[in-house]
Amino acid sequence: MQGQPTLPWLFFSFSGRLGRQPYALAGLLCYMARTFPLYRIIVAPNEEAANFWGGIFLLVALCSFFALVPLAAKRLQDFGKPTALAFLCILLDILMYLPLCFIKGDPGPNRFGTATNQPK
Repeated sequence: MQGQPTLPWLFFSFSGRLGRQPYALAGLLCYMARTFPLYRIIVAPNEEAANFWGGIFLLVALCSFFALVPLAAKRLQDFGKPTALAFLCILLDILMYLPLCFIKGDPGPNRFGTATNQPK
């Protein structure tokens, strides 16, 4: 029996396969985390507050990229593509996220794992 998926596996591991729905929801969480500091910048009462939230935005954006790369890697592995393509999500961001939400995975086992949403 394979191990149960955990949040550290979901966001930080490159092993295993990930289905469309968990990928879309986890990616959406990362994008939502990035939008909150942007909102705070827009409504900031002064430049000092805007600068503070700008720093928070940079920190959150960096963290979300560290989470989006392993998510994309597991999603790509679900339909048999190489993990290295996941690093394109740093450059292409939303242009890579959206197609990966809709491409169907391999129906059975592949070289990256026997089942979707399971650590290898």
